[in-house]
Amino acid sequence: MNLHNTDPNELLKKEAEAFDRQVDERIKNGFIPDLRRLKKVDWFYNNVWRDPEFVKIHLLPKVDFVLNIARERGGKVVELGCGYGYLSLELARNGLDVLGVDLSPQSIKIAQEFTDHHLKLKLHYQCADILSFDLGTETYDSIIFFGSLHHLADIDRVLQKVHRALKKKGNLIVCEPIEDNFTKDQAEFAAILRAVLPTWISFEEKFNKIGDPASWDAYVNDIYNEYTFQGEHEQSPMDNINSSEEGMLDGIKKYFQVQRVEYSDAFIDKLIGGLRGDDKYALARFLKFLDSHLIRKKVLRPTFIQIHAVKK
Repeated sequence: MNLHNTDPNELLKKEAEAFDRQVDERIKNGFIPDLRRLKKVDWFYNNVWRDPEFVKIHLLPKVDFVLNIARERGGKVVELGCGYGYLSLELARNGLDVLGVDLSPQSIKIAQEFTDHHLKLKLHYQCADILSFDLGTETYDSIIFFGSLHHLADIDRVLQKVHRALKKKGNLIVCEPIEDNFTKDQAEFAAILRAVLPTWISFEEKFNKIGDPASWDAYVNDIYNEYTFQGEHEQSPMDNINSSEEGMLDGIKKYFQVQRVEYSDAFIDKLIGGLRGDDKYALARFLKFLDSHLIRKKVLRPTFIQIHAVKK
């Protein structure tokens, strides 16, 4: 989609509709947006949500990054782009006063339905566009983006608004993909792993399809598009509209003091959910280690960044 020639309101509408469809499809196929009630969902063929053990290995460290920072300060928290609410719910369970905001009406509806109603949680949801939603002035102790900031075109305007809404020394917590880091060389590495590891596609089928140079190059190119959400792999019209590590960090440093930055996901995020076989969990844990190790050694580039910053 050519974003430059699209009416902003129409673009927001299409973005909301894309996530409405996604959440409806996932719920229909048995997905439960609650980290404490997850179950295996075979409908996911290559997604971390397929298996609670994959979530534990891959996603929970990111969730813990957010929880530990927000919990230490306590108080009022807003998650901007909360989706179907699994992180907002967990924040509230940890004693925080939480507001989840999302553009998708269906996501908010599902988040409300799956709230832990038997507990007296301080948890509320609001369906709204982040830029038009009034966050107030010095209202929140922590503001969180967990996979949503890269969907926003005007990051500077968003960060100005967040800066105004945070209390003195309040936390900005950002956990976002930085897909601009992903290269064709990394796609080839990911393709090799996907070819030789037991996945949802049998070895015979895989090797029959990639047994010559042209087929292999096409396979690598498709994996590159998958990791960078291009073509048929696009999640929504505004997906990865801002997925530059430099752009994200520079924007944050303009208004906030960066305390901590962590990197992950050279290849693991589009591989772990596709593992099969009796040894899939052992493989997943090893691949998680290998992913982190190769990033630390600067052999591969990360495609996910976690940032903790405080209001200047």
